Amino acid sequence: MHHTMTFDIFCLKLEETYSLVPCRGYTAGRRLKSICLPGSADINRDYLHLLSWNDYVKRADAYTGCAILLFRIPAHVPMPEGNIAALFQPVDENELINHAVSIFAEFEEWHERLHEAAEKHQLPEEMLKSLAKYMEMEIAIAAGKNAFDFITLQKEENDPLGIYDTPPEEMMALLNSQQEFPESFLTHHAAPYPGLYNGLLYYYNFFLEDRYLARLLGIFPDGTFASGKLRLFQYIAEYAEKLYIFHYKNKQRQRKSRQFLFAMENLLQGGEIQPPILQKILDSCSWNTEHFYQVLKIHQENLTKNSDSLDFLCISIEEQFPSCCALRIEENVFCIRNISIEKNPQDFTQILAIFLRENLCRAGISNEHKNIFRLSMLADEAEDALYYGLQNHPMLWSYHFSDYILQYLKAAMTAKYPPIELEHSSINILRVHDQKYNTCLVETLRVFTWQKFSASAAANTMYIHRSTFLHRLRRIQELTNLNFENEQTRQWLALSFFLQPQKSQVENT
Repeated sequence: MHHTMTFDIFCLKLEETYSLVPCRGYTAGRRLKSICLPGSADINRDYLHLLSWNDYVKRADAYTGCAILLFRIPAHVPMPEGNIAALFQPVDENELINHAVSIFAEFEEWHERLHEAAEKHQLPEEMLKSLAKYMEMEIAIAAGKNAFDFITLQKEENDPLGIYDTPPEEMMALLNSQQEFPESFLTHHAAPYPGLYNGLLYYYNFFLEDRYLARLLGIFPDGTFASGKLRLFQYIAEYAEKLYIFHYKNKQRQRKSRQFLFAMENLLQGGEIQPPILQKILDSCSWNTEHFYQVLKIHQENLTKNSDSLDFLCISIEEQFPSCCALRIEENVFCIRNISIEKNPQDFTQILAIFLRENLCRAGISNEHKNIFRLSMLADEAEDALYYGLQNHPMLWSYHFSDYILQYLKAAMTAKYPPIELEHSSINILRVHDQKYNTCLVETLRVFTWQKFSASAAANTMYIHRSTFLHRLRRIQELTNLNFENEQTRQWLALSFFLQPQKSQVENT
């Protein structure tokens, strides 16, 4: 705030006493430590220089990039470029300097209070109240519900907009209606509210990535809104947007203590906590170690490198699903779901599908388990479900681990050895024979195996006569000496064909 607002605030406050004309083309943002009075030899870009026009023209090049207040400037001269404000009417030099110093003292006092509030982690309400008081405005944050998340205006004060005279539902529908002003919800800069209150009301939308969250309303009861105030309102809005994301939307998480969140993260990562200690922590949220739990891993490709967005995603999950605890672990978001405290657990899947579509996310979902100490295992299940789900069904929104257990088993069994090293030796004998004589004995054995070693079913599947199939089967036995009555042989053959890559099976078919 100090870096971006100093020069504009100084010009705005000075304009209340003197007729001030900010020059076009100046760039706000210089951090001003103090005022450099006329006659000072040092030229420093961290200071605001008060110069008469004659002093400035003598060394104009030396002040390039400095913040300057020019007084006694002739009305006919061209406006210089840079961080410059000008007074065209003659003023008393001492009076101007005294007033400038008092403005700086006021600003520094306000900034120190704001900085102290930030260091002491005071509530954002106090910080916004400081901003509103200094700007002589009222601030309100309207979210998508029938209430204000924050408002400085009090009922007993001047209320030119009739906020407290209008039913909350009507006011929120008016201030937050995407149907009436859809284009206004796409902007990310300070602007007058479309067609309302004759310029008394300005707004700034809060976004996270491309998602609209809420809007800040700047209300000026005295009816004055200079261009300088619009710039300052933009600065305040950018500052308030960060506060909103990190504090207001975090209120839902305040019910879960840091100790609770740390314990959940520790369990997800395979840590150990003594059962009596853990139960005492869980009691704060009415959880129990013997409740039924499930873990979800949430994935949104565009958010993986944005910690702010991941934090807000966690907050959004807990707002939508009160039975869940969402945690950001490095670049991943895990959600611990307590099924036992849900009133209608059967509705979870449908609500989750809507949430994932609205937030363009994918979710891997673990099995359910009646033991909170198995969260680490459930987290692995959710991660594997997401991995195999994205590989096999990228168009779906969620993937349950139970649907991908076979893929996991195949990957686990072939992690050390390739499938060909684990298959029954007879398959390789038949494969060599097929390549040499252009036969299809491997495919015949595969179909016979999948049809539970039924010759009739296998012949129908291959669209050949049963006698033809039996002839092939005898040839297989001649080459391999396979005994299809042996249970271990049957299991090994089934496992061998299961481990074969899907592409190979299609090609063989």
